[in-house]
Amino acid sequence: MHEQKLRLIGGLLGQTAEAIMITDAGARIIYVNRSFTRITGYKLKEVSGKTPRILHSGRQTTAFYARLWKCLKTTGRWQGEIWNRRKNGEIYPEWLSITAVRYGAGKVDNYLAIFSDITLRKREQQELYDLATHDALTGLPNRFFFSERFRHAMARAKRAGHLVGLLFLDLDRFKPVNDALGHKCGDQLLQAVARRIKQSVREGDTIARLGGDEFAVILEHLSRPRDAAPTARKLLHALARPFLLKGHKARITASIGITIYPFDGDDVESLLKRADGAMYRAKTERRNDYRFWAGPSLSARRQARSRGAPMAEW
Repeated sequence: MHEQKLRLIGGLLGQTAEAIMITDAGARIIYVNRSFTRITGYKLKEVSGKTPRILHSGRQTTAFYARLWKCLKTTGRWQGEIWNRRKNGEIYPEWLSITAVRYGAGKVDNYLAIFSDITLRKREQQELYDLATHDALTGLPNRFFFSERFRHAMARAKRAGHLVGLLFLDLDRFKPVNDALGHKCGDQLLQAVARRIKQSVREGDTIARLGGDEFAVILEHLSRPRDAAPTARKLLHALARPFLLKGHKARITASIGITIYPFDGDDVESLLKRADGAMYRAKTERRNDYRFWAGPSLSARRQARSRGAPMAEW
């Protein structure tokens, strides 16, 4: 009867969708089921007598495992998300539950680990996150994600004592091109604009599509307001070059408004609104140009007051 029960239990464990691993009290593996082999690629004979360290991906720190074992010893259970490594070297996420098994009232006899591969769930979560935070057409951060990043940039700047520049771009003559060549070409133009903006800024700078033909760039680690001007000029030059759209040459330019944190505002909406106003001034006065919201003299006076620097430093 005992052997029959063992066979029944073994058969049931072998059929479960979740991977099961049983170790002795010294954490040496003594049993794995078929799902363990399916997920990790390891058969029992390859892991028998070894510890679960064979699955370690290197993503978790020593401190992480110390907390895990402390929880197991104090509560007898631990569960959470962990990244492990398959036999083929691929790193994957899993949801893991570990239980310390005591047959009597004394010390631990075995550890039972049950886990499932959550790669698909993580991928779906990432896709949902991307949909919520990125523009579907260009792949750039959207207005929501831009605002979040800008708030973080301002917080870092406040701690470090540097400036943050906001460049607000609006395309000139986009509507005539869109009307003449069609919306499909208009979409291709916006995608090409996004690529050129990426190529014109530093790798760590945030670029966003705010909507329509409006884009924004966050420039961190500026020492002076005028440090934003070279990037603005580079963007104007890049966007003034012709775009080839289905055999048609399309020519557009951009108008750019610039605000500087903390001189021109201390919140996202104020800085965006003022950069929009500076952009509108550039568009009505000349196009294919940039304007600072505060103007050189006001920004310089504010900087001089805040740092004690001469106004010529602007």
